[in-house]
Amino acid sequence: MRLIHPILVAGLSVLALGLTGCQNTAQKSSTSFKNQETSSKKYQAPKPDAAFSASSSAKIAQSFKPDAAQTKARGYVKSGNLQQPGQYTYDRVGTKLTLDQAHTRKHTIKSGALTYRITLVRTIANTAETANAKKMAAQALNLPSIKSPYYTVQVKFTILNRGKRAVTTDGIREIRLSNGHRLSATNQLSDASAGRTIGAHRQLATFATGLASQGKAPKLDTLKIAFAGGYDQKQHQLVKPSGWLTIHL
Repeated sequence: MRLIHPILVAGLSVLALGLTGCQNTAQKSSTSFKNQETSSKKYQAPKPDAAFSASSSAKIAQSFKPDAAQTKARGYVKSGNLQQPGQYTYDRVGTKLTLDQAHTRKHTIKSGALTYRITLVRTIANTAETANAKKMAAQALNLPSIKSPYYTVQVKFTILNRGKRAVTTDGIREIRLSNGHRLSATNQLSDASAGRTIGAHRQLATFATGLASQGKAPKLDTLKIAFAGGYDQKQHQLVKPSGWLTIHL
């Protein structure tokens, strides 16, 4: 089983994605979740949108509220449910998230007892309005600092365990973007699925958020994603890594 470098999760839906990437409550890093069985039986999108949600070890205030001037422009969405390009919202640390593009066509790939279903891919323009927003983003993406605006790609997906045994997923092996960026747990990807245990005939609704570019909007035509293996509680491999799934954006 590959070793996962610990990173903090600072939005996805993506993952942050009608999402975000992330939930409005503090969560642990995608790579530091304790193994826990999910009992969810249907897909539930986390909301509202956020750049990243903080881990318990990150003492970063999450009490930002936009003022009237920041919410006057057309396209502001208070709930954070971004659906149309140009819509924007603010997360609780002071990041303005503007939807750049969204791909809603469903894609599925199988490996052993696990079925991975991509339900949403989108790119988000993130503008850090506060120092805390920059700090959290840099921590989540394992960077010393980050330039604002920065662009994230958010992938929302479900993992269905069709087998008779619980499986602990090792998350996403890698995401390859058409602009050359390669994202993984040790390279600018915050993956909320890593380390989660999925019970027999259960499914996990989850997401991942990765850095697409800094300063300048990326031109993304395709995204390729591959998932890592699945293991039992003794770290014996139950599911092999998946092949590559190509998504045309």
